Amino acid sequence: MRPSAPYASTSLADLLPAVRYADPRLVADRLDDARLPLTWWHATPLMEVERIVGAEALGHHVARTIRALWPHAELGDVLPVLRMLDEPGAEPRQTVAEVAREAGPMIEDGDRVLAAVFGAVLDRLHGRGAPRTPAGDDADVREAVSVIARWLPADAPAEVRAALAVLLGQGDSAGDTSAPAPAAATAASVSDADSAGVQTDPRARLDADSDPRAHTDTDTDTETVPEAPAPAPSPELMAEPLAAFGRFVSEWDDRAVAIAGRRMFADEPERLNDLGERFSVSRERIRQLERAVTVSVERWLASTVDGQAFAGHLAAVAERLGAVCRTVDVRALHPDHARTVDALGVPLGDVIARLLPGRTPEGAWFVEGDPDSLKAAMREELLAACGDAPLTWDEAVALGGRHGVRAEVLGDWAAELGRFRVRDGKLLHWGRSVGDRAAAVLALHGEPLSTEGIHDRLADGTAISSMRNQIWADERFIRLDRNVYGLRSWGGEEYLGIREMIAREIEKAGGEAEASAIAEALSARFDVSASSVRTNLGGPGFARTRRGWVRVADLDAEQDTPYVPRNDVSGTRRCFVGTDGRWWYRVEVTAEHLRGSGGPVPAGWAAHIGAAPSCEPVRLRHEAGETSLAWHAQPQLGSVKPLFEHIGACAGDQVFLNVTDSRLSALRLPAPSAGLAAEAGAARLTGWTAPVTPAEAVAVIARRIGMADGQDGAALLERLAERGDKDISELLEQALAGVLPAF
Repeated sequence: MRPSAPYASTSLADLLPAVRYADPRLVADRLDDARLPLTWWHATPLMEVERIVGAEALGHHVARTIRALWPHAELGDVLPVLRMLDEPGAEPRQTVAEVAREAGPMIEDGDRVLAAVFGAVLDRLHGRGAPRTPAGDDADVREAVSVIARWLPADAPAEVRAALAVLLGQGDSAGDTSAPAPAAATAASVSDADSAGVQTDPRARLDADSDPRAHTDTDTDTETVPEAPAPAPSPELMAEPLAAFGRFVSEWDDRAVAIAGRRMFADEPERLNDLGERFSVSRERIRQLERAVTVSVERWLASTVDGQAFAGHLAAVAERLGAVCRTVDVRALHPDHARTVDALGVPLGDVIARLLPGRTPEGAWFVEGDPDSLKAAMREELLAACGDAPLTWDEAVALGGRHGVRAEVLGDWAAELGRFRVRDGKLLHWGRSVGDRAAAVLALHGEPLSTEGIHDRLADGTAISSMRNQIWADERFIRLDRNVYGLRSWGGEEYLGIREMIAREIEKAGGEAEASAIAEALSARFDVSASSVRTNLGGPGFARTRRGWVRVADLDAEQDTPYVPRNDVSGTRRCFVGTDGRWWYRVEVTAEHLRGSGGPVPAGWAAHIGAAPSCEPVRLRHEAGETSLAWHAQPQLGSVKPLFEHIGACAGDQVFLNVTDSRLSALRLPAPSAGLAAEAGAARLTGWTAPVTPAEAVAVIARRIGMADGQDGAALLERLAERGDKDISELLEQALAGVLPAF
């Protein structure tokens, strides 16, 4: 179905492209009119201009401008649309001056012909029947009657309307049956212009807005717009909202349809520039047309039978969906909402969501009132309600209901607020930090969890080591076992580590306790073995008082005495002396090292570089940063990942570490190739890479572990066993199998 005014939103610049590029002052001198908006020729629809100043004045303005500014241009170049019309009333190949001269010797004659040509173009574009003739009594009569018809009161008697229809019929050319109806048809054309995307500049709309006679109902041409405000719409859904809206949209022109379907009601609005290129107009023109479509929809909702029913439908939808909704919620509310408005190519529900009264788009949501205010109010109230413990779903629904948020969308809306989440039927405060979220997980679970259990329920991509570190330093959590955490507000005995728990047991016993009783008590309450407790009881920090009994050692006294390890560096596994006399500790690179984990080191090497039990950690600088060696129950070297990466170490490589003047050095020894002889493999584990015979391997290895020269294989194997270098001794035994006597 074609609209009654196919090109109702066409401006003068659309028909006369030259006015866009001519000197603005020259154009304004000839086209300015006090009754029209400034630079009206760029954006104000010509149907509006005709309504305000009349067709005769419009034609006169255009004719005078064409004749004055482009006299030597072909008429078809000035008015390109002439080349597409069958009987334009003038030859497009003629120049403007030639057309004016043929009309007569007077300037007015030329203007009248040019005005008639322009009027004929408008008649064809706006579907108003046969082109006008240049002059003559019939044309003058029809023009006069047309003016009367435009201003005929809507409540004029039927006999007056009939008489006007007769006059219009007399003025028509013979056989023409397409002349417009009198007052009602003219007013309907104005309404069509509005609905098709008319520019509604305040100056241009002044007369129409102040006089109700300028509007009529687009559905019933003879029905006037009620002057009294329309009654409040009934909060009931329409039976067929798609049909009502479809009838309204069918009256729009192509540009209005494209702007509405591709921009106003689209999930991803098309850019103004792209729409402008589609219709060969400026982006500002598209913006004006978009505003005009908006105004047209508003008038339809307020001024027509279908529109008022549709407005009631919108109110009912808004009432049922509450303060927040999405297009998916609107589509599910009525069968018609999921169906597509054919002209626009979008579901009716998407249109309705964007027309809901008082709604503001906020991402995928349409929010009643100010979205920021609603979000801030709900965040504050939800935080106060579920900051310490999750809300039951009924409590959450009641809170949401106070803000107009329905239960069906409460979970998604809470996530939209950014700090809340629904888990297991409860609403949690899902804060910004890992600690906040871990506390929420524990509060929901209701009892202590292992770090792995918390991490699995967190499921937000946080590394477990990072989560553990944050929980460790957060006062909201209490460590209840070696790997179990709860909320401090729950209470319980805090686990402080084996050494600290041993000291607490001794203190509870009065300063001295039986070692076996301590081991039994702690292994029963915590996830530690009795053997681990006994090992720690034999370390620094505890002293024996009598057989089987211990006390906390006097640390001040112990600090005055230098720590002496049971085995010095020469008797410590994996420690080897270089040709420069410095001792190196060999580390086999694993995936844990490359992930950044630290690890224990032998006490002999730790003491050699200056570490001691219960003392401050030793800070170690290296080429890629720094690390530290701390000694609590045992010496522990911090992460050396940056250093290993710096030297290009991979899993399986051997790295030799040395500390001199608090500087950590590292030498990388790649994993050996297959087929390496046993004697070469044994020497290689001490850092020697040159080829050796079995006898040479004995001399090299003995020297590397600090033994005097001249050692035989048996003495070397015995010393390696004392040190714990099982890997070297096994290879050396293979190499010496044909030399050593059987043991």
